[in-house]
Amino acid sequence: MEERTIAVTGSGSVRVAPDRAQLLLTVTGEAETFSAAVAAAQARTAAAAQALERCGIAARAAGMNVQPRFESVRENGEQVRRQTGYTAARRLHAQLAADPARLAAALRAVAESGADPEYGVTFTRSDADRQRRRAAALAVRDAKKRAEALAKAAGVTLGKLRRIESGAPRPFPAVRAMAARADALSDLAPEEAELTEEVDRKSVV
Repeated sequence: MEERTIAVTGSGSVRVAPDRAQLLLTVTGEAETFSAAVAAAQARTAAAAQALERCGIAARAAGMNVQPRFESVRENGEQVRRQTGYTAARRLHAQLAADPARLAAALRAVAESGADPEYGVTFTRSDADRQRRRAAALAVRDAKKRAEALAKAAGVTLGKLRRIESGAPRPFPAVRAMAARADALSDLAPEEAELTEEVDRKSVV
């Protein structure tokens, strides 16, 4: 006799406020020569890092990326591209608590340092794995309730659990913001994010 089963999908969600902010600064330097562009970017990177350090925030720098700069000019009646110099770019990464006041103070300090970077902020959760487990537990509970409701509606008794599966872990739904100026991010505050997990359950009836 073929085994009869009920298969359902349960869903569980938790809402949590981000507690970590990841700050990304992109610092550039422009000059006519390769070495001068690199030196300008390094000086601005150092200024930004020192500004963050004064706020009690440690930053780490990524590698330098240098690209030639071109402009279009007319020569002998034709439009041509001419190299005018180089642009060097370097990124600074820093992590801090998702405290809007502290984040605003850090952005102001960097803005006043003369580094003139582009800004990016990502809000995340330090215990994202634990929050996913909470959501998964709620999904398992939801799947059981669904299976019991279906069994009751069908006039059968829900038997032993045959299988339960969870999909691939979903990343924490981080909130991102990018801006060319610090004052565009100074009032940025993290909002609650919803983390959802699903499980598939199969039970014998």
